[in-house]
Amino acid sequence: MNFGGHLMTGWILSHAGSSNVSERRAVTILAIAPDVDGIFILGPTHWREWHRTFGHNVFFAAAILFITLLFLKKGRRLWLLPLLSAALLSHFILDIFVTGWWSLMPLWPLSDWSILMSQVIPENVMKYYIQIGLFVFLLAVTICLIIRYRRTPLEIFGSSLDIFFQRFVSLPFRARCAFCGAHAFYQCERCGATLCGHHRRFVGLFNVLCLPQCKVNNQAKPRDSRSNR
Repeated sequence: MNFGGHLMTGWILSHAGSSNVSERRAVTILAIAPDVDGIFILGPTHWREWHRTFGHNVFFAAAILFITLLFLKKGRRLWLLPLLSAALLSHFILDIFVTGWWSLMPLWPLSDWSILMSQVIPENVMKYYIQIGLFVFLLAVTICLIIRYRRTPLEIFGSSLDIFFQRFVSLPFRARCAFCGAHAFYQCERCGATLCGHHRRFVGLFNVLCLPQCKVNNQAKPRDSRSNR
């Protein structure tokens, strides 16, 4: 399965047992964690050689699960253990059944024994039916959760990025710039005015203010998806 599929799977699962963003982040990260053996490998030759090795085995899975539990509140660890385990297990299941033409070695490096699902399910069936169909299903469920909770999988990287992305995607369809009337892509953190690219300035990475200055001063900050977190 591709990275996006694993990300959506983990984020969907995280809603099964937690309303806390930190716990949802932990569940989602575990669902993508095994791909550490591919994300940081540069070059197609080395990537092909190392992907599905040191991140895709039971030893890494046990270690990353244990480390994750250490960062959670003691009173929540036992409650979240099944959910965290399910997220981690989902990665291996998807890799086996969705991209099963690529072998997986669960006992690496102690053993080269591998699981190759393409020996059972034809490769073209996995590529063009299972993978695409499952990705569309995951995307549909993810969109439903975004609409319902007003948050996206990007929340695992920080609420500021999540809110910035939501505004950038949705504002052009429903708001105009308070200064010039052009389609708005941003919203001022200070006064709540909607802004186009010519009338916004960044403060930090994802916080936006009016350019040159707010039309209405001392106005309360806009209410948005932060209140639902």
